[in-house]
Amino acid sequence: MVANGVHILISLALVVLLFRSGRPEPYLVAALAAAIPDIDTFVFRPLVELGYVEGTLWMHRGLTHSLLAGIALTVLLAAFGPWRAAAVGFGSHVLLDFLSGGVRPFAPFDPTLYGVSADWLLLNMLISIIAVTVLLGGLLGMKYDLGQQAVSRAPETTPERSP
Repeated sequence: MVANGVHILISLALVVLLFRSGRPEPYLVAALAAAIPDIDTFVFRPLVELGYVEGTLWMHRGLTHSLLAGIALTVLLAAFGPWRAAAVGFGSHVLLDFLSGGVRPFAPFDPTLYGVSADWLLLNMLISIIAVTVLLGGLLGMKYDLGQQAVSRAPETTPERSP
């Protein structure tokens, strides 16, 4: 299980890399899209425990981690910022969860869990280090405009006067 903060960090880092926006909307939309899929842990779990719903669809990494939920979330968040940033945030969340135990991307049509199981602590540490490095580098790059190469011009010369 990847920590929610790590999901948000990597989505922000990806937005810095892909969009380099000076506006806050892409970052906000990506952070929300990266955090919302884990809403199932505190919305669906009580419903399952109380017996109101049952099945793999309502388990963690079920419906909220599916492509259907990703499309719905992207459309919803597109009202607040770029839809691509929402897609990046949701996609990075699902990809990291795929690497740390699996997701059900085709729910509700196919309840099969797809994924691999990497060591969650190592994955969290590695992704955090990469995300923080990219964020800091991207922010410094935007601040000092390191992406623009200095245009070198030949120094202007003044005509020499002859005595």
